[in-house]
Amino acid sequence: MDISKLIIIVIGSILIYLSFLFLGFNLRNKNIKAQNISKKEK
Repeated sequence: MDISKLIIIVIGSILIYLSFLFLGFNLRNKNIKAQNISKKEK
């Protein structure tokens, strides 16, 4: 495997990790609100 392919794979995995991290922090409040609504309905 070439070094360039390895670098591309590493950078891609870091970008995917950061995007999931950002989405997790961004949607955390919405998830908490949705869980509270479902608990009140039950």
